[in-house]
Amino acid sequence: MMKQYQFELKLFWSNRFNRWLLVAYFMTALSAIFMGHQAYERELDLYAVAETDYQEKLDHYRELHAEGEFQPGYMGYYLFHPVVQTPSIWTSLFRGERDENADHLRIRLLGLQTQMNVSDPINPDQKISGQFDLSFIWLYLLPLLVAATGVNVLADERTSGRWPLLQSQVPRAVSIVLKKLLVPAVVLALINLLILLFAVFFTSLTLSWAVAGVGLLLLMYQLCWWLICGFIVMLNRSASFNYLSFISLWLLFSFVLPGLSYLYQIQQQSPGADAAIVFEQRQMMNDSWDRDKKADFAAYLERYPDWQGTAPLADAFDWRWYYAMQHMSDVVVADHVKQRMADKQMSYEQGRAMSWLSPMMALQYGLNRLADADTEAHLEFSRQVMDYHSRLQDFLWSILFFDKTFEKADFERMPGFDYDASGDSLFADTVIKLLWLSLLFFGLSVWGLKRSDLG
Repeated sequence: MMKQYQFELKLFWSNRFNRWLLVAYFMTALSAIFMGHQAYERELDLYAVAETDYQEKLDHYRELHAEGEFQPGYMGYYLFHPVVQTPSIWTSLFRGERDENADHLRIRLLGLQTQMNVSDPINPDQKISGQFDLSFIWLYLLPLLVAATGVNVLADERTSGRWPLLQSQVPRAVSIVLKKLLVPAVVLALINLLILLFAVFFTSLTLSWAVAGVGLLLLMYQLCWWLICGFIVMLNRSASFNYLSFISLWLLFSFVLPGLSYLYQIQQQSPGADAAIVFEQRQMMNDSWDRDKKADFAAYLERYPDWQGTAPLADAFDWRWYYAMQHMSDVVVADHVKQRMADKQMSYEQGRAMSWLSPMMALQYGLNRLADADTEAHLEFSRQVMDYHSRLQDFLWSILFFDKTFEKADFERMPGFDYDASGDSLFADTVIKLLWLSLLFFGLSVWGLKRSDLG
């Protein structure tokens, strides 16, 4: 038995096309790891530059404080605080949606929603070339490699005229087909695990249960595509039919279903919602300059009793009124923001539901969640930024509203932002989806076998 597998392995490796295809796949995967890690390090460098600039600005305000020229109201207006959705090391391999959403901002104590929505987080040049990371290799290229090395193992034997001879040597011809499918499947599995180990040692990843989980998901994903390949082989048709069938299924799972899911999600969201929020917030703030400032401020204090102990407004410009109206501009659009976030969450859940029909989508959702680079991560980042903005307001307003002196030690008490990634995982969910799809195509393979003359 072992000699038969050794013979199949030798036969498989003697094919120059197979060798060069596997080598090209391996080198492409290594390139993706290298480029992804470079993008990750560039991202960290940019965040370090932003933090350095922030600390320099704070040092400038410390100098003004020492010279007696410091005014907290001006600092609240001009000082931009960097907030970063700190990337997981897994983003070296799986970029996910990080390039589609704002993962770093510079905010100040003005209306927050305008600051979160006016900037375009997408690099147009990057959108042209798209993402090139390890998830692209595994999600899209791996199935094509499965097809190239396995979908015509039977058709090639028939074309060469060897099949009648091989069929006469065993009681069940299907055993020959299974051996010919098993050998490239094992070789490809070992190459992918080697790629994963290289990614661990090349990046800052460490061997852990998470790495083992990724390896398991990868093997299950590959198994699913090999069962798809086996289903097509068991139909016992021509080479052109096999290739066309596999490519059709690959296009269905990789582009058609994800595309339909994306279009459906887009239809569920209100177009221009971000722009409408910005417009309404700015309109409210602009109108406030022409209204009775004392009346507006009194209404604000009635709404927020924690600040009612402040002194009455004078006729001159007052930072308290200005910041109060900035906050109210956020309150005016709060319902729209809440609805927009709910729409995004619902769209995300709809995409997850659609992933039951596509192995590519199932694995992609799982890898993006592991890398904290999906819609869930973006929404959590947005909530944490809003909470941080609120803490900044409370810090500065506790000084401005009660006419306290801003002490030198207050610079150290100023709230900082530390992104806290969600610990949620879709590992079990992804395993179940891939298992269900594998069982589906296993059943179809058995059905195809019964209809053919291979049993």
